[in-house]
Amino acid sequence: MKRFAIGLLLLTTTVAFAADRLVVANDQSGVATIWAVDPTGVNPPEALYSGSGAEAKAWGMAYDADTNTLYWNNGSVLYKSIYANPLVPVNMGTMTYNSATVNFVALGFKNGKLYGTRNIATEAVYAIDPGSLTATLEYQYNSAYDFGGLEFDPTNGKLYGLSDTAPAGQQRGLYEITLNPGSTTFKAPYPAGETDIDGLAVYNGKAYYVTDGPNTTQPFFYIYDVASGLQIGTLASPFTGSGTFCAATYVPEPASLILLGLAALVTRRRS
Repeated sequence: MKRFAIGLLLLTTTVAFAADRLVVANDQSGVATIWAVDPTGVNPPEALYSGSGAEAKAWGMAYDADTNTLYWNNGSVLYKSIYANPLVPVNMGTMTYNSATVNFVALGFKNGKLYGTRNIATEAVYAIDPGSLTATLEYQYNSAYDFGGLEFDPTNGKLYGLSDTAPAGQQRGLYEITLNPGSTTFKAPYPAGETDIDGLAVYNGKAYYVTDGPNTTQPFFYIYDVASGLQIGTLASPFTGSGTFCAATYVPEPASLILLGLAALVTRRRS
């Protein structure tokens, strides 16, 4: 309860944005930028951090609303910053699994834990302790999937993954992932002509497919309605270079975060 109270106070005092933002990045060569994109498409993207180092080139990304903390990784190295403009990256160290250094290609966050996926053995969803940076295997899915995007929708607590490939008889697209017992449920396809999309953000029943770039060849991010599985919009990509990986997460406006936090607090007090 105390953590929630502190988190709500932080949200009212440190959030620099008055509206929802889709935070995105890729690992393009040279100078890369972490962007805040208006999910309505009305306002231009805002540069949160630019640089040529690994801290500017995210593979995965997640947001902790309780503490207004943005997490992202490049390979095995995890970074964090208070969500504000500009970001101030802090190198948290190297993530490990079974005492060995481990890479993750996507991140999500729920209930004080990070979650990540890998695209090499062992392909699975892992829980990651943000304090110790140690990972534990949560759900080993079929290795024919390639989940390069991962996100919890904070409005319903469900976990979603975006996969470029799928087992025989299935198709690439958006899947709901249940950790216990482990299962995957197809929710929405890829847009026509797209086969490689590595970033995913989900909020309030909308999924945002974030392409790697550059915007000369992949000019759009795609918006899907999770319930119907239909594409409902696009957003212009700010990526000027090509990335092998990209990352995304959704940061709601402060008022929405406070309501979500209060609802979660009430739920915890009743349980």
